[in-house]
Amino acid sequence: MPNTGERTATKAVKLKKIVTKKQIKAALEAAIAALDPDICILDLQNCVILGMPTENPSPKFPIIVDQQTWGWVAGADSVASLVPLIGCIVQQELQKKSLAKELLERYQELDLFYDLSTQITASLDITAIAELAIAELKTLIPATSGAVFLVGSDRRSLEQLANFGSPCSPQDYLYPGQDFITQLAQLHHGKIINDAQQALPGGICGNAFHALIHVPLNGKDRVLGFIALGSTVPETYTTEHLKTLEIFASQVAIAIEKALLYQQSQTAAQQAQAQAQTVQQALQDLKQTQAKLVQSEKMSSLGHTIAGVAHEINNPVGFISGNLELLQRDSHDLLELLALYQQHYPDAHPDILAKAEEIEIELVQSELVEIARSMQEGVRRIKEIVLSLRNFSRIDSRQTQAADLHEGLDSTLMILRHRLKIGDHRPEIEVIKDYGELPIVLCYPGQLNQVFMNILSNAIDALDAVQTQPQIQIRTRAVGENQVSIWIKDNGSGMPPDVIDHIYEPFFTTKGVGKGTGLGMAISQQVIRDTHQGRLDCTSQPEVGTEFCITIPINPTTSGVDAATTIPDSPYKMV
Repeated sequence: MPNTGERTATKAVKLKKIVTKKQIKAALEAAIAALDPDICILDLQNCVILGMPTENPSPKFPIIVDQQTWGWVAGADSVASLVPLIGCIVQQELQKKSLAKELLERYQELDLFYDLSTQITASLDITAIAELAIAELKTLIPATSGAVFLVGSDRRSLEQLANFGSPCSPQDYLYPGQDFITQLAQLHHGKIINDAQQALPGGICGNAFHALIHVPLNGKDRVLGFIALGSTVPETYTTEHLKTLEIFASQVAIAIEKALLYQQSQTAAQQAQAQAQTVQQALQDLKQTQAKLVQSEKMSSLGHTIAGVAHEINNPVGFISGNLELLQRDSHDLLELLALYQQHYPDAHPDILAKAEEIEIELVQSELVEIARSMQEGVRRIKEIVLSLRNFSRIDSRQTQAADLHEGLDSTLMILRHRLKIGDHRPEIEVIKDYGELPIVLCYPGQLNQVFMNILSNAIDALDAVQTQPQIQIRTRAVGENQVSIWIKDNGSGMPPDVIDHIYEPFFTTKGVGKGTGLGMAISQQVIRDTHQGRLDCTSQPEVGTEFCITIPINPTTSGVDAATTIPDSPYKMV
């Protein structure tokens, strides 16, 4: 604290600066000249500031401002009327200077608050907002501890976002023994507690607060939390401290509310995106279900039709087959009888000899046996075709059936045989079989035959434009203890990667209008992956060919084929 001498010197300097200002000095000199030229203004140390000192001692009148003496006015008794004017001038000048200083401080505070407000409200991270605010408050308001608390999403707890000093709980800054959420709801304005040891017994972390100050974080329709500062050493908080803290709290509340709204918008956007994905997945599932229903109905109708045709063909074939045996036996007997006639009656009647020569009896005898043999072979071939049709068109039950996959492949190839023959622009397609030892597989044979049909039909379509020797290679192998794999490869036109990515999508097709529905491979994927717990993999290179690998479990009730299962490399190297 400055001593009396220092205060006296300070007042002397201030008084001299005031009365020697150009305009004030001119006004005072004019007043002195009008009243008495011997008037002079002295400071507390009797040094002349303005006027001419006289040799004769004159009465002195004190210049009093705010109940304190700042100097003297010496002169005749008439000078007494000048003293209040000088005191008023000094007081006004002091007030102007004090106001200017206060305005400067307020401007600096506003500039500081503007910078902090810009930083705080620009952030969308609630923790960063709180840390920035508490760090600045620590430098502006004297405190040993401070924290920013936010009401939790459950509206029943408080979360500490940032703090300095000793870690404290929300109750340490509020009244103990009361529900702090209720207190917070009632905390509409800031509060100063300079007698915290009496108001808040127990205090912080075993040490009593000497002073506390806290303000709420007021949102639009609720209290978001509060900011609190405390001092464990003697401190007296003022309304200026409270005003500073309230300004910070208002900016922090705006920033936190904006950050919360941003978080809500992000959550809503994520939920909307998740819902959109759910809807998209539902639409995809609907498309696949629609495709499966269409294809299932198509294959069911085709299966019933083929089964009916096979049944109708089988009846006359059975009749022909049975009569062919009689025809062969009777032809053999008649030929033996004719041979006996020729042996015992070499000199036949001229008419008989003429007729025998006309019909070329020797040729008839040799051809009749060959015709019967050829007809028998044809009937056998028809029976094989009928059997293939019946195998292919078998209707699956709700339970798996034991099946020979080779039988299904051969039946499918039999049905497609007419498409394998020489075409308009290509030679006959060569089918190379490399069948391994496969066990009987528990599966849905009709659905697997449908998959074989889809893949082989697409392979034939891809080979229609091949000018060189078109080939389809089929290889089967047992893989591990409970899996079998079937590779079907063609040397057709192949597919680029962007096409391969879409081949399992319903209604996707690269064929011309009217030549494909885009359902075949989508259904095949579902049959292998979903129905048989297997995998359907495709590799292809443009102008080289395409290969599909079907891998299914031998017994799907034991285990399926996991997506991470390593499938053996293809036996057909694409070059």
